[in-house]
Amino acid sequence: MFLTVREVAERLKISPSCVYQLVESGKLAHHRIGTGRGAIRISEDDLNNFLSATRKEAEPPRFTPTRKKLKALKF
Repeated sequence: MFLTVREVAERLKISPSCVYQLVESGKLAHHRIGTGRGAIRISEDDLNNFLSATRKEAEPPRFTPTRKKLKALKF
């Protein structure tokens, strides 16, 4: 099944112009259907491949060493 730019934008919760940027940069595979400039259509497989390729695992929390307790100063 093919999706329109608007449908892809709705699924990714981004603007259609961001989808066009992804298409023009070559990061998101697409098909041009029709004559002239043609309508852009993105297959669900291409969308899933894009999402898999851009997935980033969560980083483990950084270890921050605890400070030694300061001893009270005696005058």
